Order: sequence, then C-alpha cells, then structure tokens
Amino acid sequence: MRSRCPGLIAICLAVVVAATGAGEVAKPAADEKPYVPVAGQFPPPDAGAYFAGELVAVDHVNRRGALRIDGDNSEDRYHSAPPHRFALLPYGTIRYHGAPAELRDVPIGTHLHGYFVLPPEGDKAIPPATSQFVPKTNHALSLEDDLSFYQQRGQAWKVVSVELKYDASSPAFKKGEWKRTPVTGKLNVVSTGTTAKDGRSGAVMFEVDRSTRFWKGREAAELEDLAPDADWKLKDNVRTADLKSLAPERVVQLNLTWAADSEHRQFHCADVWLDQESLALAAEQQRRIHLRHQHHRWLAGWIDHVEHQDGGKGIVTVTLFGGMDPALYDDVRAQKKPGGGAAIAVGEKTLRTYWQNHDHKGGPVVGVTDVANPPPGSSGLQVRVQIGELLEGYRPGRIVRLRPNGWPNVKTPPEERVLGDRFKAVDDP
Repeated sequence: MRSRCPGLIAICLAVVVAATGAGEVAKPAADEKPYVPVAGQFPPPDAGAYFAGELVAVDHVNRRGALRIDGDNSEDRYHSAPPHRFALLPYGTIRYHGAPAELRDVPIGTHLHGYFVLPPEGDKAIPPATSQFVPKTNHALSLEDDLSFYQQRGQAWKVVSVELKYDASSPAFKKGEWKRTPVTGKLNVVSTGTTAKDGRSGAVMFEVDRSTRFWKGREAAELEDLAPDADWKLKDNVRTADLKSLAPERVVQLNLTWAADSEHRQFHCADVWLDQESLALAAEQQRRIHLRHQHHRWLAGWIDHVEHQDGGKGIVTVTLFGGMDPALYDDVRAQKKPGGGAAIAVGEKTLRTYWQNHDHKGGPVVGVTDVANPPPGSSGLQVRVQIGELLEGYRPGRIVRLRPNGWPNVKTPPEERVLGDRFKAVDDP
C-alpha cells in the first residue's frame, strides 16, 4: 500500500525538476554574478563568497543559523548591523574539530569560515537582507571551525612568543604556583605551511587566559605548557617566553571566539591543540558523534533518475551528497554484493524526513557507481535501488535519505520530522 503521508503525495508532487548526473556541474554565469543554486545541479568549483564570523544563533533542525561577521574596523557594521542569517544548502557541509559535523555539534560563539551563494529562485527560507552590511549571499555551501578550515588547506600556526600577565594579588602567584594563578595574556603566532587563500595569515596576536583550553596528547594542558619552564622570564607580574629558537618549533592549531575588541578583528583563543596526537583525538571524537548521527538519520542525496516498471515498480538512482565520513559511503558500496539492499525515505531541502522509519520503500541495490572528480557538494557515489512500490515523492531532483541494510531503522525525534506547522522553522534565529 502506498504511504498516506501527505508529504509524500501532495507536497512531493509540487517539486518536479530535470535530472542531472552526479558529475554534472552548473555552468558559472558569464557575467560572474554570484551563483544561484539550481535544483538537481551541483555548483561549480569556484562558487561561493567567503565570509567568517562568530556563530550567534542556531536552528539545527532546519539547518539555519546566524553569524556575527568579523569586524573590519567599522563600528557601524560590527555593533549596529544585524547578524548574517544563513541556511545551509541540502548539500552544504559542516566540519568541526577536523571531522564532519552537524550544526547541533558546533557551540554558540565558535568562529566559523564559510562560503555562501545567493538563495535558489523563489526560496524564502531567509528574508532578504535589509542592511548594507549584511551580504545577500545567505545560503551556505560549507561551514568550518578554524581548526578544520586551516588544517584542510595545509596551514598551521607557529608560536613565536607568549606574554602572560598574572594576578599579583593571588596567593598562588606569591607561591610561584603559576598554573593556579589567574592570568590574561597574548599568544603571538605566525602562519606556517601552505597559506590559505582566505582567512588570516602572517603574524597575528590572539588573546588567551585560563578559559582557553589547551590540549596535549590525550590530556588537558595549561598555558605554561607552551614552553619549558627554563624559557620563561618574569618581570613584575608579567611572565614571557620566546619560542622563536625552540626546537622543535611549537606548531599549533587554534579555535577562536569573541574578544572585547572583535570590531578590529581581535579574537580570543577558545582551544589550542599542541600536537598531532591531540588533533587526532579531537577529530576522532567528533567523527564518532558524526557516525552515530548519520546511522540514525541516514545519508542525504537527491534523485537523479527513476526508471518506471510494470506494477508500480521501478529503479531509483540516487546521488549521495558529499562531506560525510568515508566509512559511511563504504557501507553503501558494500550493498552491491548479493543480499545487499537499501531503503529510501523522501525528505525536504532541510534534510528533514516524514515518518522515516516506515514512510520509505526499499529493495536490492542493483548498481553502485563512483563518478571521478565529483563537483562540490557531491560524493560522486550513485546508487541504483530496485523499488517494489514507487512513492509519489520519488521524483528527479527530490531530496531523499538513504539507509543501507544494517543501519538502524528508527523513528527520529518529532522536531526533526516534517509534521506540517507543528514544528515550523524558526523565522528569527
């Protein structure tokens, strides 16, 4: 029996677009205007305007949020302008701590880097910007924290010097117990490795204090662990360390957040990773969170083609979106073997589904294709599934979630399901 869910019949009938393959890319506009997304097409490699800012609001269910864009020495823009509200495109990706993530994983206050395009034609997810300081490009192709952004591009930070101002009134200071003394300080760094095209580079100073989290190996560290005790010099209540001649060099990755002088692009270090082991641990922890989330919500993609067969049957071809952990795609590829299969649930552009655990159809996987050099947003992985009964929502261009055999088939939380007006998108993050 066909699903009775109106989201799979009436609503799904409203969106019918032409199909394109996993490797097909929308052509850039000849006049170089900002890219406008088209349903069923992935963007060209150079699409997207770069912006960075502090995450100040999140509607994780509908993949929306707001950034306070980095200051540019303009008090009007930073202190008076509204935040830059955004919606993630269906194939838009998020990385946090060097691994794939969801908006729900990223704490408010995290400094993010993103690439943004204009809204799709007729899309009213985000009201048009009314301030001259807020970009009209409000649909995100990607969002990354500082660690992920610079690490992906081969850039890191070499610590040049550290200056720490201790609270001289603290009993711990009088005892020389530096790690127990309240402190404010400056971390002077210079970029190293491959210079990222966007973002910061060269010599930069960031704020640090006892709220800054330092990670060394598999443990938490302290400010003073940036350099051996012998390298520190004390004058009055200020302790400094010069690391220029330190061997091996202290190369770190950072995550940033708001500072009192953010108007002038000053930032506070929220996290500092001191070595590769601590970076690998952070990435693995986030990766595990990501895997659990995808196992229960399933992999998102869109339908490329439907081959109709007698008796309401058919073969549905799906291109999965990119940015997921490779192990998840391997689970899909494994379904090509005898006995393998997959289920497909119809979703919306927010990636929300209906009653995912029973409003789906499935069958054996009859084909798996990896397209070389997929465009941004695409995994390049196309899956053909034999369906015993096609749903109305199986239309070219429609967003779906695909579950390979062996993954959990559970009901998602109510706010994550498409239930009419019961859980509407937050219009004002």
